[in-house]
Formats: sequence, C-alpha cells, structure tokens
Amino acid sequence: MAICYKINGVQINYKFISLALLLLLLGFGSGYFLNSELVDIHQDPDLSLYIDPECVLNDVACETALANSGIINFSIGPKPIVGASPLSFHLSVENIEVQVAALDLKGVNMNMGSYRFEFEPDGNGAYVARGNLPVCVGNQMQWQADVWLETHERGLIKVPYLFTAYKH
Repeated sequence: MAICYKINGVQINYKFISLALLLLLLGFGSGYFLNSELVDIHQDPDLSLYIDPECVLNDVACETALANSGIINFSIGPKPIVGASPLSFHLSVENIEVQVAALDLKGVNMNMGSYRFEFEPDGNGAYVARGNLPVCVGNQMQWQADVWLETHERGLIKVPYLFTAYKH
C-alpha cells in the first residue's frame, strides 16, 4: 500500500520520493568513499611550504625546490590569466614519486569558495589540469593555488602559489 496524497490535483507517492532520495544520497556517498585516488586536502600536510614572493605565475612558471632534493614546476596558461576563460594548469616534478596530484584554488582578497582540480598525467612525465575561474566583479582578483602531492616517501606535500586573474 503506497502512501499517496493529492495536492492541487497532483498525486504524490511519498514512498517513491523517499526511495529516490535515499538512492541519490547513497550514490553520492559511495562515489566519495570509493574514489580512493582523491587527495584529502582537509588534512594537515606532512610538508607545507611558504609562498615564494619572488614567483609570479602571471609572468613565468614557478620552480620550487624541496629540501633533500626534489623540484616542482608549476605554471598556468594562457597568459594573461582571465577569469571565466579556459585555463590549463601544468605541473612537473623531479625526484618525487607522485601517487596523486591535485590543485585547490581560493580567492585571496575575496571569498570565492574553493575550486578543486585533479591533475592527470599528460603522457610526457608531467601533469595537467583544466578548468575555469569564476567571474569576479572587480577588474582583478588575486588567487592562491595550492598544489597537493601525495607521495610514498614524503607523505602529503602542499605547495602554495599566488597569481592574479583579470576581468575579461
């Protein structure tokens, strides 16, 4: 026996709606827990570096040297970096065995939320992620790009970078 009500001539079956919502929630939950390759950016990294004030991603790629060897190169293109336009985020590493790489973008001078991208291998030993930044009402917006690397030998590494996106 189904529990049904008529509202404004429309028959509503609450068992069906409840079952549909339960399946929807289970689908989202299982997708979250079954995707073990996502970097958990909500935990404290084993190694977190400071922002290099000499590195300006708007001009050049940034190279970050880790203690005890290891180099991270990160760049954004095309230049100039414009909000609401397709962007490519390029990452290459030397002397670091990366399991998973992710990028987390946050507005610096205005809370724009957090935007997460997963890096994919590009076939040439480097990684690429693609995405858009949201539109900002101002003429420019400063962003922090946190590169997260999950590694066997060093654990979770977080490397922050700064860049400015301009209004289209």
